[in-house]
Amino acid sequence: MFAVVFFILSLMTCQPGVTAQEKVNQRVRRAATPAAVTCQLSNWSEWTDCFPCQDKKYRHRSLLQPNKFGGTICSGDIWDQASCSSSTTCVRQAQCGQDFQCKETGRCLKRHLVCNGDQDCLDGSDEDDCEDVRAIDEDCSQYEPIPGSQKAALGYNILTQEDAQSVYDASYYGGQCETVYNGEWRELRYDSTCERLYYGDDEKYFRKPYNFLKYHFEALADTGISSEFYDNANDLLSKVKKDKSDSFGVTIGIGPAGSPLLVGVGVSHSQDTSFLNELNKYNEKKFIFTRIFTKVQTAHFKMRKDDIMLDEGMLQSLMELPDQYNYGMYAKFINDYGTHYITSGSMGGIYEYILVIDKAKMESLGITSRDITTCFGGSLGIQYEKKKKKKKKK
Repeated sequence: MFAVVFFILSLMTCQPGVTAQEKVNQRVRRAATPAAVTCQLSNWSEWTDCFPCQDKKYRHRSLLQPNKFGGTICSGDIWDQASCSSSTTCVRQAQCGQDFQCKETGRCLKRHLVCNGDQDCLDGSDEDDCEDVRAIDEDCSQYEPIPGSQKAALGYNILTQEDAQSVYDASYYGGQCETVYNGEWRELRYDSTCERLYYGDDEKYFRKPYNFLKYHFEALADTGISSEFYDNANDLLSKVKKDKSDSFGVTIGIGPAGSPLLVGVGVSHSQDTSFLNELNKYNEKKFIFTRIFTKVQTAHFKMRKDDIMLDEGMLQSLMELPDQYNYGMYAKFINDYGTHYITSGSMGGIYEYILVIDKAKMESLGITSRDITTCFGGSLGIQYEKKKKKKKKK
């Protein structure tokens, strides 16, 4: 018996040992790596009553536990809806008095807005059965809405930092034909280099929607125009890939066509394959490349504080909220239209332009890279401040 026990103990002592410090380290690692936590949702709530004006009913569920440490994420939505049939007749509240009420959403309109040539109801009911259309004094159909009006009308969810659905009606004009002059507009003047850089007649005036109290065009650059110059496409492609962002657009200018130096060919920066393939066509020593970019503000605006005309979709959703508080319905409303709305702000973004230039033609015309950059700055109303030269690679 003693021999057997001794033999077993001998085997145990001959195995590679684990030091006390290693055991401590193992415990620390186990403690520092918490177990994965799986996402968990509550059960569905009861269905709401059937809304007679929507023929829909709703239910919701809550997030009980978000996933952590690599745990399984939740699948599915926290809101659900289904078609239904209500025994109650849909009766929209008549709150417009002597004014006109849009059939679909119940929006109230002054009588002078009916049959005036503008579609002031989403369903167009204000322009139905019009024997005599009282057109606005000036023909406003020729004007496009001010740039960015749809964006400024959106709600904003500060919790998710995402845009929501429209709060303001960006297509309502209140029977007015108010236009905004584009101060950067100018007639075409011949220039051997910049002849293509001009605003068209259709960009001289824009129509201002009712909810915009003020809208002023401006061309302001925070840092002026910057530029980078490249002797070959490979260096440019490497830099573009490194700086790649989907938040702005790129236009490629190509040299040998009708213009003495370049002609614009639009390519979206988000279409990476098309952009790179287009640029690769000019990977020859006779071409040089100029990358011009700046951060610009294009307009400043301020919205009305009083008598706001809500987007009809939001108005309809607001009117259909139950009088008795229902968490799911009210939470969905905030999710759809956001926690905040915009009262004032600036339009703008990052402007970038890549030029592919015929080196021989540029030299024969006596035009320098700085001339081209200055030309672009002038076309945007922005002063050229500093030129960044890219080191040549052999």
